Amino acid sequence: MSSPSFTFSTIKPYWTTFTLFLIFFFAFPAQAIPLVGSACLIRYGDKVVVIKEEISGKLALPGGRIDPTNSPEQAAVREVYEEIGIHVDAVKLLKLRGNTTLFACVAKQPIPTTLITSYTQPLTTTESDDLLISTWQAKHFTKEVKRAYLLSAENITPKDYRYPNDVPLIQHLLPQVPNSEITVNAADYDAVSRLHQWELTQIKSFQQEIKSMPDSDQSLFQQVISVFNLPGEKLFIGLLLLVVTVGFGVTAMLYLSSVLVSVTFIASVMKLALASPRPFYIWPELQQTAASGFGLPSGHTLMATVLWGLLWYNLPLLIHRYRSNFISNPRAFRIKTLPLLIIAISLQAIARVWLGVHFISDTLLGLGVGIVLLVLLIWWQRSGLAYQHVRNWQFWALFSVIIALGVSYFQVPQQVYLLACTLAMSAAVFIDRGRSRQTITYPQKIKLAVALLGSVLAIGFLSSLCVELVISTVAILLIKTLTIIVMVMACVLMTVHSYRLK
Repeated sequence: MSSPSFTFSTIKPYWTTFTLFLIFFFAFPAQAIPLVGSACLIRYGDKVVVIKEEISGKLALPGGRIDPTNSPEQAAVREVYEEIGIHVDAVKLLKLRGNTTLFACVAKQPIPTTLITSYTQPLTTTESDDLLISTWQAKHFTKEVKRAYLLSAENITPKDYRYPNDVPLIQHLLPQVPNSEITVNAADYDAVSRLHQWELTQIKSFQQEIKSMPDSDQSLFQQVISVFNLPGEKLFIGLLLLVVTVGFGVTAMLYLSSVLVSVTFIASVMKLALASPRPFYIWPELQQTAASGFGLPSGHTLMATVLWGLLWYNLPLLIHRYRSNFISNPRAFRIKTLPLLIIAISLQAIARVWLGVHFISDTLLGLGVGIVLLVLLIWWQRSGLAYQHVRNWQFWALFSVIIALGVSYFQVPQQVYLLACTLAMSAAVFIDRGRSRQTITYPQKIKLAVALLGSVLAIGFLSSLCVELVISTVAILLIKTLTIIVMVMACVLMTVHSYRLK
C-alpha cells in the first residue's frame, strides 16, 4: 500500500486557523500591564535620595504601592512623605518599567540633612559630602525605612541596591530631575521638647568632660562602659541564652526566653507609641556607637535592669545549689549585694548616655519600667507559676496572640520576628510535653553546645543565601520569619532531646 501524499491541501485548515489567530492578535489592542508601584527620583547636585529598607537592609528609591484611590503621581508623592517625611511634587514621568512608574520629583521645602558618620555609613565607598536625611518624624520610620540618604549615584552598586538591574537606569535618568534644596539639620532642634534640648547640652558637656581626661583614664572609662553596656547587646543575649540552655536545662531556657521576649516586646511597643528621637538625630556628633529606631525608653537599660536584677535575686539560689552551706541567709546576702546591683544598672544607663544614643530621660524611663517588670518576674518565679507556665504550650500560644495584636497595630518587622519566636516555642513545648529531666553530664553539655551553635550558624547562613536570591520585601520577611521559626524549634528540640528522660 502506498503512503498518503502530503500536499498543501492537507495543511490548509491549519494554515487558515493560524492566519485568523494572527489577525485577531494584531487587530485587538494588547492588555496593559496593571500598574502596581510608583517611585520618586529626587536629586541634589549629583546625589540621589535613597532609603535603606528595614527588612532587606538594601537601598531603594522612595516609593510603594499605588492605592485604588490614587493616581501614580499621587502614590509617588504620598510614599515619599510617609517614608522620608518630605513633601514633593512629581513634575515628570521618567520611565515606565514593568508595572512601576518612576517620576522626577522635587522637594517643596529644603531637605533636612547631616553629614554621614562612620556609624551610619551605608556604602563601602562614600563621598565626603554624602548626606544623611533626617527621617525620624516620618510615618514609616522603623517600619519600612531604617535610614534615608543623599548619596552619589556613581557609588551605588548592584550589590547595595534591592533592584540591581535598575542601578544604571538611576545614573542615566538623574540629570533629567530638577534640583532640590537642602538644609543642615535646621528643623530638628526646634522639633524636640525643651527637656530634650536641655539634655542635649548635658550630654555634650558630659562627653567633653570625659574626652578632656588623661588618656589612661579615658581608656579605663571606656573599657568599664563597654563591659556594662553588654546586657543589651544581641551577641551577649545570645551567649547568655546558650549558657543557660546548656547549663540549666529546658525549663531555665524557656524561662529566660520568656523574659527576653517580654522585655523586647514591651520596649518595642513603648518606643513606637512614644516615637521619641535619639540624641544623635539632632546632634550627629554625639553618636559613638551604632543605633537605629526610636529611643524612649532605653531598651538596653530596661534589659540590663531585668537581667542584673534576676541574677541578683537568683544568685543565692545558684550558690546554694552547688555549696549548700555557703549562704545561710539569702535575704541578708541580697541586701549586702544590692549596691552592686544599683552600680551595674547605673553604669549601663550612663553608657547609653555617654554613647549619645539615649537621652537621660530615656534611661530613667527604661530603669523605671525595668524595676516594675523585675518585681513582677520575681513574684512570678516565687509563686511557682513561672516554671509551670513556660512548660505549657498554651502560655506561649497566648503570648503569641498578644504579640500578634502588636504586629497588627504597629506593623514592624521586629515584632513579626518576636511572634515567630513565640509560635516556635509553643510548637516545641507542645512536642516536648514536659518529658525532660533536669541534668545531663558534662560531655553531653559540650555536645549540645556544639550542636546548638552549629545549627544556628548553618540555618543563618542558608537564610542569608536565600535572601540574596529574592528582591521582594514580602519574600525577604517570609524567609527571615521562617528562619527564626526553624532555628528556635531546632534549638529547643535539640535541648529537649539532650535532656529527655531515658
